[in-house]
Amino acid sequence: MQECPLVFVPVGSLEWHGEHLALGNDAIKMHALCCEAARIGGGVVFPPVFFGIPFLVPYGKKYKYQANLPVPPDFLATVLKTTLATLENIGFRAAILTTGHTCQQQRDLMRNIAQGHSGTMRVYGTDDMEWAADIEFTSDHAAKWETSILWYLRPDLVDIYKLPKDTTVPLEGISGEDPRLHASRELGEKVVRCIARDLARKGQELLKQPTVPNTVLHGTMR
Repeated sequence: MQECPLVFVPVGSLEWHGEHLALGNDAIKMHALCCEAARIGGGVVFPPVFFGIPFLVPYGKKYKYQANLPVPPDFLATVLKTTLATLENIGFRAAILTTGHTCQQQRDLMRNIAQGHSGTMRVYGTDDMEWAADIEFTSDHAAKWETSILWYLRPDLVDIYKLPKDTTVPLEGISGEDPRLHASRELGEKVVRCIARDLARKGQELLKQPTVPNTVLHGTMR
């Protein structure tokens, strides 16, 4: 904290991500991306928050129990606001609040919470979709991009061979380009490096801003 009083707060969900990815992919992915950013530019990474708000992709037809665990937006907002206030009290001067669960409602929630933070700690609300524009990264659900990212970051949590080998068989719980054809650890490494680079740059930008109430500056931070 003395060297770099910046904190990353990664948020995700407990949501089904097809047969081949971890249930908590969104939080696991975002936490690991924040760790990579901190290695590049400094900072501390908060433990991942696994609470996610709807919309969550439902389980496949064969599953009796729909085991997603969504929470009300107000509940998650309270958790995150309390977390940020406590982190500021500890002494952090800047925070990046970022979600790997990219339904529009949760993306908006990150930004609204950041904009509404009334302390002097700089808070930026974002998600993984905002970064790596130079490689035309766009988020998906358990498809080409998310599979590649987790495959690189946590290969122990990816088993592409659980998907049907016949690529004419439709996939459940997957939205985007077919990971059987387009995902790879090499692509994952590329996008992870780009997202981490951009997150690190944003963190350093926040630390350089003057210490005034966050709501005064937030509109000029994007």
